Amino acid sequence: MYRISSEVYLDRFNECYKNIIVISPRPQDASLNSITKSITREKLSPFQELSPCYPKCVYAFVHPKKCELLCVDNIAILFGFLTANGYTINTDLTKIMQDSDVKLKNLICFINKN
Repeated sequence: MYRISSEVYLDRFNECYKNIIVISPRPQDASLNSITKSITREKLSPFQELSPCYPKCVYAFVHPKKCELLCVDNIAILFGFLTANGYTINTDLTKIMQDSDVKLKNLICFINKN
C-alpha cells in the first residue's frame, strides 16, 4: 500500500513554487518506478530549517509524456496511469484517515495493487 499526497516544491529553474504529487514509501513496483523519481527537498524560504527528523528526499511523480514533475492540476493523468497499471484507490482507508484526529499532511489517497 502506498500513500499519495501533495507537497510544495520550489522549482529553482522556473523560479516558482509548484504543488507536486508525491508517494511513500519508496515504490517497489516497476510501473510506479517508471513515473517516479527521487528529489531532494529544499528549504522553501531562507527562514525555514530542515529538520534532521524529516526525510531529505521524497519520491515525486513525473509526467509520463513530459520531463517534468506532475502537479496536482494533472492528477487525472496519475489516476489514469494507476488504473491502467492495476492500482485501485483505497477509498475506505482514505476516508478514515481524512476523518480521523490523526491528520496526514496533504493526503490525497491511499492506493493498492490489485
